[in-house]
Amino acid sequence: MNMKHCLTLLFALLAHTLLAQEVVVDASLDSTAILIGEQVQLSTRVACRKGAKVKFPDFAKGYVTDSVEMLHASRIDTAVTNNDTRWELTRTYTLTAFDSAVYVIPKIEVEVDGHKYQSKNELGLKVNTVDVDLQHPDDFRPLKAPVEGIFTWRPWLILQCLILWALITASVYCYFHSAIAKPLMRRVKVTPPTPPQTIALQAINELKGKEKEGTRQKEYFMALTDVLRTYLHGRFNFESREMTSGEIIRHLETSGDIAALEELREVLATADLVKFAKYSASLAESDRALLQAANYVQTTQQEIPETSQPTERIVLVVGGQQRQQFTYKVAAGIAFFGSVYLMLYIGYELWLNFL
Repeated sequence: MNMKHCLTLLFALLAHTLLAQEVVVDASLDSTAILIGEQVQLSTRVACRKGAKVKFPDFAKGYVTDSVEMLHASRIDTAVTNNDTRWELTRTYTLTAFDSAVYVIPKIEVEVDGHKYQSKNELGLKVNTVDVDLQHPDDFRPLKAPVEGIFTWRPWLILQCLILWALITASVYCYFHSAIAKPLMRRVKVTPPTPPQTIALQAINELKGKEKEGTRQKEYFMALTDVLRTYLHGRFNFESREMTSGEIIRHLETSGDIAALEELREVLATADLVKFAKYSASLAESDRALLQAANYVQTTQQEIPETSQPTERIVLVVGGQQRQQFTYKVAAGIAFFGSVYLMLYIGYELWLNFL
């Protein structure tokens, strides 16, 4: 039994020794000397097996040692080492002191899986005082109240900067487009011209309701001959509107229908008598002249093509490219000078701000 108890105690001591070798605690300061009120960082590192429960000191009273105050404790930083079998945990404490002296920071104690471990060595921290020249106390600057910043981004200034950026972008865009302006094309609807016989027959129908006697008779026959001259110009493509009645008949004798030409000759002759010889035609003669004019138009009219529907075409706008370039150049100039003015204005406001 004594041998059994001895072996058990030996194994317990060996296990505690191995466990102690698995945990390593290390502590260090980033500086060993500071001035009164300055801060120093105390880094505590623990190396242990992965999954261990580690508890760092929290310095509940706020002091690491007499007169050395703990201001802040960082979060624990974890790194995995040794093929994902061990942890390396690090926590940093921010310390300060307000009395000049040499302080000894005791060993940092960390609890791992219920067992307490300490760092290897104590740490020394020297806190130096600020040298004061008592013979020249006026050399110190007097206390001053906090001063507000000399420049702040106001909403109106931000809006001005955005407008300036937009003007610069617009000026560059318009300048490049003025240099590469393409020919201006438009889609237009082309309506085929109205046939001359349609125009002439509509005008003859309008003359039916007009007065044909008295002082209006001359105007009536002048209107009727104008309708016929316009029709002949569109139908046979010669300048009938500037020719006399005789010249018109002689021109049509070589190309027109002889039977229909007799009706036209009679209409023109009656109209010349009314217009130039003060001849007074009867109502029957006036109606006959109107009917003969309509018959002549219907006899000599052209056939209307079947494809007479409006069509769409793409046409080049004459001078469109030059107008487009001019518009882009004017827009680029306006945007450029506007941006220069706004830039100077913003610069003036900033200069006033920094005075």
